[in-house]
Amino acid sequence: MGYVLVVMSSVNQVNRMKSCLNREGEYFPMIRAPYSVSPGGCGFALRFSESKLPLVKQLARELGVSFAGIYREEAQNGNVKYLLIMTE
Repeated sequence: MGYVLVVMSSVNQVNRMKSCLNREGEYFPMIRAPYSVSPGGCGFALRFSESKLPLVKQLARELGVSFAGIYREEAQNGNVKYLLIMTE
């Protein structure tokens, strides 16, 4: 499995999710979201293995955090592209 980006509507939401997820002993990095997935938006996202998506979605429900979008990271012709797989 590859990686996904979960873009949220505010940096506070990203930090809150990251703090809770990292407490469980795993590492969920916060990154600057590429402009292609967040034009004019928050600009930050969590990047993690797609296998951890159910855990992230469950925590978001528990915390009342919504996503601006969930994107699958794919390599195409030597470049990284992001494919929208879900919005909330």
